[in-house]
Amino acid sequence: MKTIASLAAAAALLACAGQASAADPSVTLLGMAEGSCSLPDTWVFVTQTGGASAAQFSGMTWSIPTEAFATSSSEAVAGDEYSIRLRGLAFCNTSHSVLLSSTRGGLKNGLSAPPPPGFANRRAMRYEAQWSTEAVGSSSVGGLGPTVVLTPTGPAQAAIMDYIVSSSLPPPGVRGFDVQMSLQRDPIAEPLVAGAYSDTLTITLSVD
Repeated sequence: MKTIASLAAAAALLACAGQASAADPSVTLLGMAEGSCSLPDTWVFVTQTGGASAAQFSGMTWSIPTEAFATSSSEAVAGDEYSIRLRGLAFCNTSHSVLLSSTRGGLKNGLSAPPPPGFANRRAMRYEAQWSTEAVGSSSVGGLGPTVVLTPTGPAQAAIMDYIVSSSLPPPGVRGFDVQMSLQRDPIAEPLVAGAYSDTLTITLSVD
């Protein structure tokens, strides 16, 4: 009798365990955080080379003074590059690409036709962009991730680099983003055609 009772009790316990397991199903929870990047609405002057100054930058425009650009006889000023670095507070939470594009391919005169023989109508520019390790109000320079460099030679040219999030390169988060614009003052044999010179640099962050 004891043997039979023992078997019956064991069977009852097994049945109870099976019922408890069936009544306690697992639940899977899912969520999604969208990838997002944004650039600053405003930029602040950080540093300069070649004698540029913060007073030259206002709104979204860098106004290069004539004496840094061309002489009184319209000869191109030669020497070291002349640049300013700007910084603004940006955001990105995922891998993305950084694209720089130049509308006119450097500082160019408004003439649509080639310049007259014996004249030049363009000054070369160099553009750089990178996430910063420094605060927006700091004058120190430190980069995070790849640096995008564009030295256009013609209109509508662009350069792109991928910022790939990994164990060694975290998402930028909320931090400074730097843009440096440099006038390349290589010697030019021809004098510059009179008039206004301009270019538009566009920065684009695209989530992969």
